[in-house]
Amino acid sequence: MDTKSKFFSKIKFSRKIHLPILALALILIIGLGFVMRSQAARPTATSEAGYKTAIVRRGNIVLSATGSGTLTAGQKVQLSFPVSGKVAKVLVQVGDKVTEGQSLAELADTTSLQVAVADAELQVTVAENELQALYDNAAASLADAKLALANAQKAYDTAKSQLKQQGWTRCDKDTIQAYYDQYTRLKEKLDSFSGQYDSDFYLTRILPLKNQVATAYANYAYCLGYTEYEIETSQANLAVAEATLKQAQAKVDLLEKNNGIDPVALAQAQSKLQNAKLALEKARQNLEGAVIKAPFTGVVTAINGQAGDSVNAGATFITLADLFHPIVEFAIDETDIDKAVIGAEAEITFDAIPDRTFKGIVIRLNPSLETANGYSVLKGAIQLDMSGHENETLLEGLSATVTLIAGRAENVLIVPIEALRDLGDGQYGVFVVGADGQPRLTVVEVGLKDSTYAEIKSGLNPGDVVTTGNVETQ
Repeated sequence: MDTKSKFFSKIKFSRKIHLPILALALILIIGLGFVMRSQAARPTATSEAGYKTAIVRRGNIVLSATGSGTLTAGQKVQLSFPVSGKVAKVLVQVGDKVTEGQSLAELADTTSLQVAVADAELQVTVAENELQALYDNAAASLADAKLALANAQKAYDTAKSQLKQQGWTRCDKDTIQAYYDQYTRLKEKLDSFSGQYDSDFYLTRILPLKNQVATAYANYAYCLGYTEYEIETSQANLAVAEATLKQAQAKVDLLEKNNGIDPVALAQAQSKLQNAKLALEKARQNLEGAVIKAPFTGVVTAINGQAGDSVNAGATFITLADLFHPIVEFAIDETDIDKAVIGAEAEITFDAIPDRTFKGIVIRLNPSLETANGYSVLKGAIQLDMSGHENETLLEGLSATVTLIAGRAENVLIVPIEALRDLGDGQYGVFVVGADGQPRLTVVEVGLKDSTYAEIKSGLNPGDVVTTGNVETQ
């Protein structure tokens, strides 16, 4: 007996029915009909024991969150000329659809840009030759370094042999004594002349003897030791020679370790070549940039000038937007953030196109909540799938309703959520009504759940009757 039949069987009519009672009965009948219609997709029944039941059936479960969104371009770029100049041609208009690589505008005179490219190419060639010369001359460089080392060693040996020290004598002992004896004899002879003598005697005898005495003393003093200047000079010469020798040895060691190439010179040559190549690349970019080309297929949304205008380097001249791969910027309430996942499916309906639903994929979720109209919301972005809409261009700024699909199960076994009994540790059970009318607990594997139904992956079969509560069962 179904619910409605049971309901009518319990109504006892009498010949003394009062109008209020009849009215109440009519209200109950209407209410019962409404309840039965509202539960057509969720069949339940009340057992004779007093508990409600539902029949296990197949159905669909979709976990989703709804929010609002706005259409934006997949990418937008502001294009400019890399150098200043006068505009020769503007080849597009606002609203034009352009393809990747299509020319949009041109500068008038590119002669100086062409010269800059030629000069940069020459500098690259020079740098390449200098670098190659290091490799070609490696053996010669090592040989030159070894020759320089030999010369440095010779200079050091010479400087060392000529070193002077305080207290050293220039001549041997006998020579010094001979010079001293000569000096004393001449000095005694000079001293022997005394008294008055005329000028002729002085010039012919005294003056020559004085000169001999002075020469004898100078020879003696010269042999006796070195001057301070000679000592300091010899020491300085030795220090210079020693430093030169060390440098020459280090140069040979360095070249031998690096196959005859000085690593510092190599690094400098390589850096010079790299800088020359960068300068050439920049010069070529400037020349190529004299013609603005579309970096991707899109729509021209703005042009800031016309042919004949003078433009500055880097000043935005054309704005291009990719409206063929649009993005929907969306926001959902913070209570639905569990349904927002990167890669999740999304369904989008635009207010201006209410009869069409677009598909998309969540590609970005902001890392923090934001406040919008007094509510905390999570913002993100959806990449719109334009498959089947390739020839359609959506306008930037379109308002949309966004539905994020967190999970979907189709044609699966479902039971009312009230039928589940939480057994702990992530396990669930349901009470299945047997042929004897008695409910028995059965452990089930649960899949997706929404606020109304739960997916049953195992443990039940279509047509099974389960209790949905209202009275406690054992």
